Amino acid sequence: MDPFIVFWELTRACMLACKHCRAKAIRRRDPNELTKEECFKILDDIAKFSSPMLVFTGGDPLMREDLVEIVSYASKKFRVSIAFSGTEKATKERLEDLKNAGVSRIAISIDGLEETHDNFRGIKGAFAKSIEVLKEAKSIGLPFQINTTVTKNNITELPEIAKLCAELGAEMWDVFFIVPTGRAKAELMPSPQEFEDVLCWLYDVGKHINVKSSAAVHFRRIEVMRNRGEMPEVSELYWSLLERLDLGTEVKKSSAKGIHRAFVTDGRGMFFISHIGEIYPSGFLQISAGNVREQSVEDIYRNSDIFIKLRDPNNLRGKCGICEFRFICGGSRARAYALTGDYLAEEPCCIYRPRG
Repeated sequence: MDPFIVFWELTRACMLACKHCRAKAIRRRDPNELTKEECFKILDDIAKFSSPMLVFTGGDPLMREDLVEIVSYASKKFRVSIAFSGTEKATKERLEDLKNAGVSRIAISIDGLEETHDNFRGIKGAFAKSIEVLKEAKSIGLPFQINTTVTKNNITELPEIAKLCAELGAEMWDVFFIVPTGRAKAELMPSPQEFEDVLCWLYDVGKHINVKSSAAVHFRRIEVMRNRGEMPEVSELYWSLLERLDLGTEVKKSSAKGIHRAFVTDGRGMFFISHIGEIYPSGFLQISAGNVREQSVEDIYRNSDIFIKLRDPNNLRGKCGICEFRFICGGSRARAYALTGDYLAEEPCCIYRPRG
């Protein structure tokens, strides 16, 4: 299986101090970061796969002065998206440069209403600046998506964020379920029942706008169940969120094409490149499979032990290993590792009981 998507942390430098930061971002760039020339070489190597989507992330990629050159080189080979922070670095001129360099979509995070978002991101004014950047992107015709990290602290504000996505014209709402790694603490994580409620609610949101889940692949199980008329076990939270879902009948799903996500999860159809060249199954499952300065990307992805194990859902343990949905789901391997120390353990935040 070739990868469908590659995430690449171009730098760990960032002006924000987010409570959930996987990268434990720092203010200055690491002197050991991959150079521009090394990036070009790795892009040539990735091109040996059959056209994966490429997502540049960080830290904040805008902290790199050579970002536009890297994006321009990459966009000649791949569909390129980029996720960055809503800070003063995201000027209209920089957005225009990225658009001209071939970026197909940008991603900005909105993690709650203003007070919640600013508290989460560690900088007062971060919410207002992020909204400003999104509006600037819209004004120049640069497609964008909104990313949201679901935590105990913002779970009740999700309907308002969904409405904001619709009003601003986001191509996609990517709802990420926190993994306790980096600066993220386990106490920020919703309960397994809250996972089920929010994911089931996202199915309803998806009737109006394009929505996907990240680090919660059991959304695919819920989609299958709901599509065949079967309602998962939900609690009052689901009904409360549904009651406040007001996107309007005029809202239509975007025609933008997403990746084929039925088989994409940590190490299965995807991989992550760190700022110093380490390759991980995902940014949240930071077990190195090798370094691009020592091996080819293709060799690491195809032949390293961890990727081989992750590609076969029959290797999973606990209820994930016997679940009838394991080939389209398989649970978050990153969350399993963070909470149990075993990346093949069952998903800790799934309440579903396998039937066969």
